Amino acid sequence: MKIDLRNLHQVSTLAKHRNFGRAAKELNISQPALSRSIRILEEQLGVRLFDRHARDISPTFFGERVLNLGSQLLKDAAHLERDLELHKELGAGEIAIGTGPLPAELFLGTALGRMCSKYPRLHVRVIVDRIPQLLSLLRNSEIDIMIVDTRGIEDTTGLTIVNLPKYRAHLFCRSGHPLAARSRVTLRDVADFPQAVMWMPKGDLTRSLSEADPGMDEFAEMPDGLIECYNLKVMLDIVIASDAVGLTIGPIYRRQIETGQIVLLPFSSPEFQSGYGIVTQERYSLAPAVEALHTNLVEAAEEVQAQPSLG
Repeated sequence: MKIDLRNLHQVSTLAKHRNFGRAAKELNISQPALSRSIRILEEQLGVRLFDRHARDISPTFFGERVLNLGSQLLKDAAHLERDLELHKELGAGEIAIGTGPLPAELFLGTALGRMCSKYPRLHVRVIVDRIPQLLSLLRNSEIDIMIVDTRGIEDTTGLTIVNLPKYRAHLFCRSGHPLAARSRVTLRDVADFPQAVMWMPKGDLTRSLSEADPGMDEFAEMPDGLIECYNLKVMLDIVIASDAVGLTIGPIYRRQIETGQIVLLPFSSPEFQSGYGIVTQERYSLAPAVEALHTNLVEAAEEVQAQPSLG
């Protein structure tokens, strides 16, 4: 009895589509060929893998077992193919990167620009998304590396995390905002206005705010007027066009600060800072191209930290 990766791929695709015709189309084989392959596999195993119904099919108990145990083999095989391609030649192959919008804006572009200059044949994919979605992609080996605020990762099992420099977070508002002329601002003052922030789990957001200002009871539960936005340009436009108070990393809006469009509010707390890190899967060694990216990310992040302070 022998099950190969081709069999596992066919079983997985058939389970996904629950239809021989659609599965055969994705596999780029004929429907009779797929039906024959599944039937031969079932005969070799001595069990039925799929129940055939009038309009669709569904995995049996044995089919589910093959899917559950075989899914990791398929992931490992895909990872192996990418890894070998990257090992053949440092400047070839594909790297898939997951990131949040803030690290993407701060230093990822610089790191990738340097990589492209050295290795112009390297294929790079960048996915900007929320931490839960990126973490799922990483654990499924659909991305090779992710750069996020690691405080948002609840379960770090099986992950390798390299911490990056911390950046001071800032509250900011439009020029002419009622808080703009204050010599000191507290979170209680900010609570009187809408707050525009990057999306993060509610618990993480309230914990960060309470740590930044322990006397601020109003943020035990997020107040009305919270604007969660995952686009830096949209968040900036909201703040400029309203009395909303934004929360971000200072260097991102350096030009708008220097030209006076927005103002950094005089709020300071040692807890008000980023917690970015580079995250990879512990079980896999890094391919040379990923190691090179790793080095460039650390260097670019340190250069941002060395920039003159904005306040």
